[in-house]
Amino acid sequence: MLLAIDSSSLTASAALVRGGVLLAEGFINNGLTHSQTLAPLIDSVLKAAGAQPGDIREVAVTNGPGSFTGLRIGVATALGFAEARGIPCRGVSSLMAAAYGALDCEGTVCAVMDARRNQFYTALFHVKHLQLTRVSEDGALSKEELLSVPSPCVWAGDAAARCAREGDRVLSRPYVTGYGAALCYLNGHFTEADKINYLRKPQAERERELGRA
Repeated sequence: MLLAIDSSSLTASAALVRGGVLLAEGFINNGLTHSQTLAPLIDSVLKAAGAQPGDIREVAVTNGPGSFTGLRIGVATALGFAEARGIPCRGVSSLMAAAYGALDCEGTVCAVMDARRNQFYTALFHVKHLQLTRVSEDGALSKEELLSVPSPCVWAGDAAARCAREGDRVLSRPYVTGYGAALCYLNGHFTEADKINYLRKPQAERERELGRA
């Protein structure tokens, strides 16, 4: 059984998958930090599936890009869970996990997450017959660059609704899902969990560098 976790944005998600079949999935966005919500969320998903922690044989976790604090909390939680049980833990792209949430669509999927300061983490994918193919690597774009993405497309990720609205495009999948993270892993798209892909330096570090300039 696979436990998949996402904490790359404001919404936290966890999913249990066995043999490629989703057994249970949960979301939470109640304003509390992921350090407060992830453990109870995982517990609730296990209970919903009638499973025990010992039933888990592998763990997948989104390890970037996304919220610096959220990524660290999610990766630490996943690694701690896995190490305590002696099972493997792997990291997956949060943008690809978001794109996997749009498998019911056909065509271009633009995964997009708010990177603050009018920048967005983004990557392009293509969906055909329930198969997802990566078109571009994870990167950071300005809002102007992002909204030049050709239409029609499906927006996926925590900034999806905003981009769909501002770009006059209506299709969006506004969450990164635990099941999306599981599909990344099951399709062989993973790295070492602790290799967090921040894409940019944390804001505090950037401010320190500006102060030294």
